[in-house]
This record gives sequence, C-alpha cells and structure tokens, in this order.
Amino acid sequence: MSDIAVPPMSKDKIKYIVNKFREIIGFGDELYFPIVQFLEYCLYELGYQMEIVEDHELNRAYAVTYPNEKLLKIRESVYNGAVNDNPRDRFTLAHELGHIILHPVEIIGDLKLARTNDIIPAYRDPEWQANTFAGELLAPSKLIVGMGKKEISERCKISLQAAGIRYSDVSGESLLHKKRATV
Repeated sequence: MSDIAVPPMSKDKIKYIVNKFREIIGFGDELYFPIVQFLEYCLYELGYQMEIVEDHELNRAYAVTYPNEKLLKIRESVYNGAVNDNPRDRFTLAHELGHIILHPVEIIGDLKLARTNDIIPAYRDPEWQANTFAGELLAPSKLIVGMGKKEISERCKISLQAAGIRYSDVSGESLLHKKRATV
C-alpha cells in the first residue's frame, strides 16, 4: 500500500484500459507481450524517456517513474533480466508502464504528499493499480481462460505467483473459496 491516493479505478476499468491499449498498439490477440521492445521503441511516443542506470543509483527500487519529468529510470540488472525474459523483471517494467499509462501528470496533477492514518483502499492505491495493469498486460484475461497456473507462467513469461493471481482473477477461484469459507 502507498501513502498516496489517486482517482479510483476498478479492476474492470484497468482491464478495459489495458485491452484498448493492447488493441491500439497491435497486440490485442498476442499472448506474449514484448515489454522491453515496447519500451525501447514506443516509450518516446508516450512522451517519456528511458534511462538505464547502475543498480546503486536507485537504492532499493528496481525502477522508478517520474511523471513530472516524463522519465523512467530502470536498474541495469532489471533491464538485463527483462531482456532475458526474467518474470520478475518483466513484471517490474510492465508495472512502471502502468504508472505511465494510468497516472499521467495531466490526469493526476501535482500530487500532494501527506502522511495519514487513513487506510487507502486498493482501488485508490497507485501501486495496486499499476500491479493490476501489469498483470493484465502480461497475461490478458481473455487469452488465458482455460489455462492452468503453470501454463500461464510459461507462456506469458510471468512468475508462478503472478500466474496464480491471474488464474484466480480469471477463474474466480478466490471468490469461490471466500464464499465457501463464510458458509
């Protein structure tokens, strides 16, 4: 969870945005999304620049999006991992692309940062929104229906953990489990 609240966005709205985005760039029916190639060749079209930096420059962060500067900084090891289809690194880059698409300065404006004791609901959390975007981008719901977790992981080049989340989202397994647990 983040200390910053952004305009609310449901999973369905994020899914719609991702599907439109994939359709516009010509990947609507492609299972594997080439995140590195997209960032290398198309990020500029979104008004952003990408900078690969030495790992120590980002401290503990894997990548950082700077909306006001229209800049995406990526650790060198993360970039190289994504080039080699490392699932965690691919997800990191897709997550940052989610911030770029979902949280542009033109929509978000200048965020006011403030500590609060209030709990920010997931649908207003920019990190949850970017994770949801990344999951749908790398493993689109409409293309993974009927697949198991392992197949989703292997074919979409995402981690088993991320594949499990995508599987649950598509199959409704987690909702079913929750209903049974409350009965």
